[in-house]
Amino acid sequence: MTNIRVLAIIGTGPRGGYALENLILELVKKNSLKNIHVLLFEETALFGNGQVYNTNQTKSNWININERILHLDKREAINIDEIKIPEFPSYHEWIDKDFNKITKEEADTYPPRAQVGEYLKQRFQTLAAPLLKAEIISLLEEQVTAVEITGKIVLKTNLNTYKNIDEVLLTIGHQPTFLSKQIKTWSAFASGESNISLFTSPYPIKQFLNTESITSQSSIGIRGFGLAMIDVARSIANKFGDFSIENNETRACIYKTDYAITNLFIPFSLDGLPPAPKPLNAEIDDWFKPSKKQISEFENIIKNTSIQKKANGPLFLIEAITPIIAKIYNELPNTYLPKLSIKDIETITKTWLLDQTYQHQVIVPQYQSANQSMQDFVGMATGKNAISLDYCIGQVWRHCQPSIYDKLSFNKCTDKVFAEIIKLDESTKRYSYGPPVESIQQMLALHKAGIMNLEFANNPDFELTKTGWKFSKKGYTITANIMIDSVLDSPKINMVNSPIIQNMLVNDLIEAVHDELGVHTDEYAYVVSKNLDKKPPIALLGRLAKGTIIGVDAILECFGSRAKKWASKATKHHVNWLEKH
Repeated sequence: MTNIRVLAIIGTGPRGGYALENLILELVKKNSLKNIHVLLFEETALFGNGQVYNTNQTKSNWININERILHLDKREAINIDEIKIPEFPSYHEWIDKDFNKITKEEADTYPPRAQVGEYLKQRFQTLAAPLLKAEIISLLEEQVTAVEITGKIVLKTNLNTYKNIDEVLLTIGHQPTFLSKQIKTWSAFASGESNISLFTSPYPIKQFLNTESITSQSSIGIRGFGLAMIDVARSIANKFGDFSIENNETRACIYKTDYAITNLFIPFSLDGLPPAPKPLNAEIDDWFKPSKKQISEFENIIKNTSIQKKANGPLFLIEAITPIIAKIYNELPNTYLPKLSIKDIETITKTWLLDQTYQHQVIVPQYQSANQSMQDFVGMATGKNAISLDYCIGQVWRHCQPSIYDKLSFNKCTDKVFAEIIKLDESTKRYSYGPPVESIQQMLALHKAGIMNLEFANNPDFELTKTGWKFSKKGYTITANIMIDSVLDSPKINMVNSPIIQNMLVNDLIEAVHDELGVHTDEYAYVVSKNLDKKPPIALLGRLAKGTIIGVDAILECFGSRAKKWASKATKHHVNWLEKH
């Protein structure tokens, strides 16, 4: 491809597809959609939607963001010379829902990930077809395993070598990580026994539905007590029975099965604390929504670079959000200890955010059973029960997260302080990234039916025996013949085990911001490397960039401003190249 500038996008799921869309839009704006070719790599062949939004996955995998706020904007038509790219509707237009006409009392909807995947797939295909015809892009169902710099960039895949590439964007999403010490031990144990099974990842869910080892008589330990555990339990439960809703106002449901099943699921985690569901509907969600004035004042504080430079921890962020939380909690219709003063609420909020083991009458007790905590949180999320301060903190934090992610990416804090801020944000996710109410109601239904055993949820002891994993807690024991690890690792770049990342670390093409974090990138997503001789025109969008940026995982972030910023810079590179050629 002489006299053609070649770009490569490695990982063409939702983020990679949207990056391409913005690149084409920017090139057209600059009248520069010429002398360029984009290689699109996607090892799963699921171009536009990727593995997470695979259209063939089980319908029990729900997206964890309600449709009401799933603002995926329409794409305008692009017509330039012979290239005719049609417009594509917004997600709300595509599902034919006008949320301005839906009452705030109606329960929020959480569609199957496969449905969102169909939207993403169609959106990509309508973009790609004209570009393929014009020979501007190539679709490559290959896994990139190595990136090398020899003047230009060389990409090696499982099938081919691609030379003379001018620029690379990595949008590779969730990558495999090295197994933890516990899972390594369990893996060695399980491989030596024929009657037990270990699954080291919760996805794809179909692995549990297609295996003969999981029967109605199985006992399944599930490591982790979060969203992936719910996906796993719901999908396997659907294999043997059905959930039916008994109460539309609370989404309470029952589980019915024709099988004689007991103790099918034994979930557990280090603290045994369950996730708290999001508010049922827009009306209840609005209780926790800060005013525009509050958000503006909050943003002005946390974006202040002099405050960031002086920070020796996340206290400046906590002190900025605490007055908002206290005012909102004070105005809620029904709370724990309603006579608490705003000053007391602020003090408790600050203390709890610094140490979430802190106990107070206004906070849901950590020592109570997981079953009781789930019931309490459901009551709060449906507006039926008094609301605890920790639940309020989590929901207000969720509303403030877009501001936190926007104003604290590329900040002037030290790497250590930023690592602590990210850790603080992660610690709120039991509340801020909580599941739909119906998901928790399903887990309660399984528990009520004796199918989910919650007695061992909080950090049980284990003994590896001939019949499986023997759980022990407070004198009680139970044995699981199957173990599923549902814990999804955080993006510590030094723990990522994929060939491409290992190769790039060895070649000094990427480096970690901090031992606990991801890759160092600039505000346009280009990798910052100490290896200045190579100056690789390599960019990275997504969860592995966590460290220079914060808030990278959600589908809305895939369609956010970062892809647009990268596209503007990549276009500038191409325009400069065109001027020289």
